[in-house]
Formats: sequence, C-alpha cells, structure tokens
Amino acid sequence: MDFRQLKQFVVLATELNYRRAAERLNMTQPPLSIAIKRLEAEIGAPLFERDRLGVRLTAAGGAFLGEATRLLDGAQSALEVTRDAAHGRIGTLRVCAVPSAALRLLPLILPEFTRRFPHIRLRLTSGSTVNILGELQRGELDAAFLVPPASRVPGIDMITLNRQRLILAVPGTHPTAGQGTVALSDLGDDTLVTLAHSDSPGFAGEIVAACRQAGFHPKVMQESSHALISLPLIAAELGVAIVPEALRQIAIDNVAYVDLVDVSGAPLTYPMALAVHAHSMNPAVRWFTDTAREVLAAQGDAQPA
Repeated sequence: MDFRQLKQFVVLATELNYRRAAERLNMTQPPLSIAIKRLEAEIGAPLFERDRLGVRLTAAGGAFLGEATRLLDGAQSALEVTRDAAHGRIGTLRVCAVPSAALRLLPLILPEFTRRFPHIRLRLTSGSTVNILGELQRGELDAAFLVPPASRVPGIDMITLNRQRLILAVPGTHPTAGQGTVALSDLGDDTLVTLAHSDSPGFAGEIVAACRQAGFHPKVMQESSHALISLPLIAAELGVAIVPEALRQIAIDNVAYVDLVDVSGAPLTYPMALAVHAHSMNPAVRWFTDTAREVLAAQGDAQPA
C-alpha cells in the first residue's frame, strides 16, 4: 500500500462515482478500478459495494476512509514542514541589537516578520557592538543591529541603514534642560558621559569626531557599557550624554532630553547597520534581512547595501 493508492481510494470515496473520480485523478476508469481491487485484496475486505444503483462505501470502507484521510493529511503536512524548514520558514532565529536599535528598529520589523513567518521562533538579546561582533563571528547569532566599526570585520556582512539621530540627555537642573535645541559647540565646558570605546568603538569615535569638529575635545569623566546605563549617571548629575534619539522613550527622574545640532545646524547622527554571518547556514536569515529591508525602506530607514 502506498500514498497513491490511498489518494485514489479517498477520491473515489468522496465522489462515489468512478468516472468523476478518474477525472479528478487524471486517469481512466479501468486502471482506477484495478487499483481499488488491489487495495481491497491487500486489506482483505471490500471497501465499496457496486451495483446498478452506483457505488457505496462498506462499513470497512467507512472506517478506512477516516484513517486514510488522516494519513494523507499527515503526509502533506510533513512535506510542507520539510519544505518550510528548508526555506527558513520554520526554525529559530537568533537576533541581537544594541539598545537604541532594540527600542526603535526591532519594533518596526518584528511585527511584519512574525506575520510572514509565524513558525520561526525568535531569540532576542541585547548587547554592545564589540560583543555582538564576536558572537556573530563564532556563529552564536544569526543577525544583529549594531553601530558598524570603521573597518570591515572578517566573516560578517553588513547591510547599511540610514544614520540615526543623536540627542542630548542632561540632568533636570542643567541650564539647557528647558531648551528645544542645543548646539554641540555649546558643550565644551560640560563633562560627557560616553560609551566605552572598548564596547562600541564606532559610536564612541563618532562622538569624539563630532566634538572635535565643533571645536573642542570632550571632557570624559564617566564611561558606560551602553547608552541605557548612561541615564542613571545623568540623573546623578555626573555629566551630560550624547545618546541615540530612541532613548527619548525612556522616562527617568531628573533626566531631560534636548535636540542636538552640529556646527552646520544639522541634526547630529550616527551610523547603524544590520550585520549577518557571511556564511550562515540558517535559511531564515535571508527572510529576516529581506523583511528588514522592505520595512525600513517603507519607513525611509534603509539604504542600498
């Protein structure tokens, strides 16, 4: 007995007419009749009653119909699951993001991705750029949003995204707390709380370069491992911090956010990229990057790779 015989039986049991069943099966009536007789011989019981009034299921045929349908449905489901797995539509995808991307980019992308691929299990984590790059290289992550380093990282492909805005986080008592906008050049006398260069060299380098262009070298007295940890230091009035605009969503006592512009009056920005392992064997990575490109392009956040 094979699945072809089961399908022939189920179609005939549904139609109860050899001619119509043969048409649905794209075959002629004689081979169908022979196939059904062989199936009955193998089972050892008649499945159909045939007389001048037509074709009817026997008690054995009725019992067999339910099991045959279940087997065919199971076989079809197995094929679909296997094909989905091969094409990355089921499985697990490990995604990491720096905090600013977790606050802004992931909420844009994940709803659409989970709608398209509801059977892919997501494992989400957050970390610093340096740690993320190491995990990607070791194959411990599939995709990550990070601030790209200045040079290419072996084994990792980067999809460039639009630069993200920076703002100023200050204590509530700071003179600029009530202002709508502050120029970077006005911060020369302030102490900056910055991201540690060892954790995010790309982000830290952008801040230092922007300050130098504004005519001063930043006075750094405090460092943090990522932008979110900067906020309690600001609340403690240990300095001010240039942070991603996404952090404006985080309300914390004694911290105010102010728009920040560079020497030309333009918003201050920093780079962002979607990074993947160059030789990933997980097919879900392509579905994720495709979805991210489409969603961010519609939001005006994606650039060509």
